[in-house]
Amino acid sequence: MSFVVTQRTPEIGVRLALGATPAAALWLVTRDAVVMLALGMSMAIPATWALGRWIEAQLFGASPFNARMILLASGVLAVVGLAAALLPGWRAATVSPVDALRVE
Repeated sequence: MSFVVTQRTPEIGVRLALGATPAAALWLVTRDAVVMLALGMSMAIPATWALGRWIEAQLFGASPFNARMILLASGVLAVVGLAAALLPGWRAATVSPVDALRVE
């Protein structure tokens, strides 16, 4: 996300120079992260259930369909993913439009 935000800093600078709020710039970055997280989880959760028997065979005493643990792991990964998007997004949203445009 940091790389993407660095690449999009001139675009964000133009948006800020034309009157966009820092919150709108932050949402621009966060929205991409939310979409990536949703797509990743929509593929990973069914894969977890599909590979459940294999996981059960590899780990002693592991239940293949422990929904509570799957939801907990998904929640932790979602929080970490959003934090990974918010920090660079906040940095880009608070940059001066002049400094962002000077990069080009």
